[in-house]
Amino acid sequence: MQGIYLPLMTPFSCRGALQLEKIPAMVEHHIRQGVDGFYVGGSSSECFMMSGQERQQVLAAVASANQGRLPLIAHVGAIALHEVKTLIDCAVSCEYDAISATPPFYYGFSRAEVEHYYRTIADYSRLPLLLYNIPGTTGVDFSHQQLINLSLLDNVIGIKHTTSDMFFIERLRNSLPGSTIFHGEDTMLVNGLQMGASGGIGSTYNLMSRHYVELYQAMISGELELAMTIQKRVNRVTEVLLEVGVYQGIKYAMCELGIDYGVCREPFLPLDPSAKQKITDMIETFDFN
Repeated sequence: MQGIYLPLMTPFSCRGALQLEKIPAMVEHHIRQGVDGFYVGGSSSECFMMSGQERQQVLAAVASANQGRLPLIAHVGAIALHEVKTLIDCAVSCEYDAISATPPFYYGFSRAEVEHYYRTIADYSRLPLLLYNIPGTTGVDFSHQQLINLSLLDNVIGIKHTTSDMFFIERLRNSLPGSTIFHGEDTMLVNGLQMGASGGIGSTYNLMSRHYVELYQAMISGELELAMTIQKRVNRVTEVLLEVGVYQGIKYAMCELGIDYGVCREPFLPLDPSAKQKITDMIETFDFN
């Protein structure tokens, strides 16, 4: 697995209901933009704001819309292992290609408990596992050696690494040359690829998937200057999204561009008129087509 994987968002109504009927158009749009695969049910999907049953419905809906055309990675991370196993079973039945899981969080689990969590998943799953390192949201910090040790577990094929720690990407690539490493910091994709990442997965890809595909292709072609030019352009958009709210901003912008992404689930708040105007101005100055 390599390239640009789209962490597809989940469309909700203004009352918070799932709108699965909108997923096929979302999937088709990003396939046309040239993405290499989909990462389904992760942070961008607002997974921790959904019930286990809703998460399964989303996994099934994306698989149905994809129809086997692109590789699919199912995010199955949860605090309780029994819920993780249920999501793994769903991913298997929907013929996903791999799974990924955040570490268990909130309760301050010990290192032994986190390792037990990943060992259990790797042993239970018929699908290969990508670790998921995102300490900024989980609060779970790993040392480089801990991540490398987990990467050596049977059935672990790599990691989704969402930090600005480029050193680890280089060290993991050096230690395990065949490891799949997806860099998750949208604003630093060029740097992650330089240090040995296999590709990228990031929320803002939902709004700019074609641009990230072009960035990745420039990097593998050795066109660093072009890749940096694209990185700077998408970063200007990301700067606006950070001002107004990344998830709300992306969904509003995509709807304005003709792909109905629904809205975010509460307690996310809708954009106020000032924020909407910032998005409108951004759309007018950035080539999204």
